[in-house]
Amino acid sequence: MGKAMMAGFRLAVVAVAVLFAVPAIAQEKADSTQISDKTVKTLMAYAWDSVPPQITLRSGKVIKFDRTNRASIELPLDAAKEVIVAAYRSYEAQICGLQPAMVANRDAMMARLLQQNKYSDQQVQYANLLHAFVVAYTSGKVELRYIDPDKKEVKITDIPPEKVVEPKKCSDELRKSVDERIYSYYKSTPGLDVKPADVAEEKK
Repeated sequence: MGKAMMAGFRLAVVAVAVLFAVPAIAQEKADSTQISDKTVKTLMAYAWDSVPPQITLRSGKVIKFDRTNRASIELPLDAAKEVIVAAYRSYEAQICGLQPAMVANRDAMMARLLQQNKYSDQQVQYANLLHAFVVAYTSGKVELRYIDPDKKEVKITDIPPEKVVEPKKCSDELRKSVDERIYSYYKSTPGLDVKPADVAEEKK
């Protein structure tokens, strides 16, 4: 995998050409029983490029990522799948202009993760990064550029990006549905009477 870069408002992820196909999360039903393991693994692979050497949380605490030990940072497949499902709800809330619902959805997801009390600080923050990446990807803000793994020197700007995901349109039915689903998800999440998870501020 290459390096994730900010290109204007669009994230460019450099992907090894022979390994992955573009995930079709928008075509799959966005629940944990319908999203395939292949899609989850592909999104995790792409999101890996957005993991920085370190992040500073709202509290000022610094979390460092040892990128030579990927297994210690990424979540198990089932947990990652839950994060991706939540991220798709956040994406739907975003396109429907439901910003408070989007924030509530992310907070509920993080609360559920923390409640399990079995993940490291790095894994918890990876969940937040994976959530943000999937929202960006499904919103059409991620460019994928495929490189030839046999080439030792590649000028990234010379590689044309693949077609980005086209965000779907929000309908009244979708707006009502996502609002109800997030409300139910939030209300059924224990522990939300405590302060939100300590995470890095997202850049706007």
